[in-house]
Amino acid sequence: MKPKNKGGTALLSRNPWNLTAGLILVTAAVLTAAHWPVFPYFLDSYYHLAVIRGFAQAGGPVLHAFWEAAPQGRPHLYPPLFHLIFFHGTLTGMPFIQLARFWTWVSFPLLLAAAWMALIRLTSPRLACLALITLATPYSFFLGTINHLPATLALVAGLGMMVALHRKRWLSGGLFLAAAFWLHAGLPWLLALSLLLFSLVEREYRKSCWAILGVGLLAAGPWLLHLWNYHSLLQIQPRGEELLLETPLPLLLLGLWGLPIAWRRKGMFRYLAVMAVAFSAMFFAGYRSRFLSTQGLFPWLLLAAVALDWLIERIRQPWAGGLLLAGLALLSPSLHFSPGQTTAPHVAWADTTLSTLSGGVRPTVRGTGLPVYNEKFMEELAEAVRAHTEPDELIYSNVNYLAGMMTAFTGRSATNQMLREMADRPAGEQIPQARLILWIKELSGKRSPKMEEAVVEYHLRPLAETQIAYLFLNLHPKGRRHVTPAVFPWWAASCAILLAAVAAAWDLSRPS
Repeated sequence: MKPKNKGGTALLSRNPWNLTAGLILVTAAVLTAAHWPVFPYFLDSYYHLAVIRGFAQAGGPVLHAFWEAAPQGRPHLYPPLFHLIFFHGTLTGMPFIQLARFWTWVSFPLLLAAAWMALIRLTSPRLACLALITLATPYSFFLGTINHLPATLALVAGLGMMVALHRKRWLSGGLFLAAAFWLHAGLPWLLALSLLLFSLVEREYRKSCWAILGVGLLAAGPWLLHLWNYHSLLQIQPRGEELLLETPLPLLLLGLWGLPIAWRRKGMFRYLAVMAVAFSAMFFAGYRSRFLSTQGLFPWLLLAAVALDWLIERIRQPWAGGLLLAGLALLSPSLHFSPGQTTAPHVAWADTTLSTLSGGVRPTVRGTGLPVYNEKFMEELAEAVRAHTEPDELIYSNVNYLAGMMTAFTGRSATNQMLREMADRPAGEQIPQARLILWIKELSGKRSPKMEEAVVEYHLRPLAETQIAYLFLNLHPKGRRHVTPAVFPWWAASCAILLAAVAAAWDLSRPS
C-alpha cells in the first residue's frame, strides 16, 4: 500500500478530496462545539473526573483507588494514561465540568483527523476522505467516540501504530501499542491480535509485527503486571446496552463488501481486513453493542471506505458519486433490535451524525446521547456536600454514579464505587462508614421505603433536602479517607509521556 499523493498532505492542497476532507473536519469541530453546553453525555466522564481528582489529591498516579470503595479503597485497575494527560487541564484552573466538556468536544474531530492523516499516508486522498465520511456518518459511532474517551484515544494510537507498521518503524509502532495498553483494557489486545494475524499472512511485515508487539508489551509491562496481580477481582457484568442493539446496516454491509477488496489488494490494505476480523472478537466476548455500534465498528467503517473507493472509481458521472455520498451522510439508516425480547426490529432512517447534530429530528432516543449533569441541581448538591463534611469524611449515595459525581466535584471520597468490572459491597457495609448519605428522590415524589428502613437501621439524622436528593447525617461514622501516596510525582509522569511522544515522533520522521 503506497501513498498515491506525492507531496502535499496539507488540508489546503488543491486536490478536491483534500479540500473536502478539510471541510468535513471543520464541520465536525463546529457542530460538536455547538453542543458544548450539554456535554458531557451519559456517565463515563464522571468516573474519569473522579480518578483525576484522586490523582490530584495524591500528587500523582496511584495503584490503589482511595476515592471510592472507601475507607478501604480498592486496587486501581483502570489504565491511567488518559487521566495523566487530562490532569494538566486542571493546572489551568479549568472547572472539572468544563474539562469534561473539552475532552468530549475534542474527541470526535481528533479521531477523524488522525484517521485522515494515517490513511492519506497509506492510500490516497480520495480513500482518506471517504473514510472520514464513513466514520462521521453513524450517530451511534459518534456517541461511542465522545463517551468512551480512553477507547477513542486507543483507536488514535492504533492508527499511529498502523502508520509505523507501514513504514516498518518498530520503535514508534511499539510505543503506540504501549500507549493503547496504558489507555484501555480491551482494545490493545485486539490491536495485538491484528498484528499477530497480519504477521501470518504478510511475510513482508512479519518481523515488523513481531518487533512492534515485543516493544509494546515490554513498554506496557509494568501496567500489565499490575493487572495480572489483581485479575481475579475483575468480572464481566451484564450491561444495559446489550438489551437494545443497533448497527448502521448499510455501512456494515459496505464494510463486508470492502473486506475481500482489501484482502485482494494485499499490503496494508490486507491489514485493514485482518483488523476487522480481530475486532470481531468483541462480539463473542460479550461486547455485542460495542462491536456493532462503537469501537468494534471502527475497522469495518474503514473497509466501507475501501468499498466506496472501489465504487466511486467505476461511477463515470461525478454528480452521481456526490449524490451517493450525500445520501449516505444525511439519510443512512440504522437497524435496532433486541435479542431475546419480543420487541420487533425497526429501522431508524436518517440516523446520522450530521442530521442529528445539525438539529434534525432524532429518529431514536438513546440514554448515551443525553446529559445527566444539570448545573442548578448538581451545584446545589455539591455545595451541601462541601458544607456538611470535612475533606477527609466520606459520602454514600443509593446511586453509585451520583456519589462518583460528588467525588469529582467536591473531592470527598465515597464508600460507593463506579467501576462495574469489580464487585461492589452491599449498602450495609457502606452506609456505616459514611458521614453524609445522599438519597436520590423517587420520580413519583414518594419517599422510598428502602430509604426509610436505612434511616431507622443506621440511626441517620435528617439534614436537608435538595431538588434531587434527601441528605442524612451519620452521627457516628466509622470511616475516613486515607490518601494513597503517589507511585511517582506528576512531573515525572509528564516527563515520561513527553519522552515517549518525542521518541515516537522522531522514529516516524527520520528518513528511511
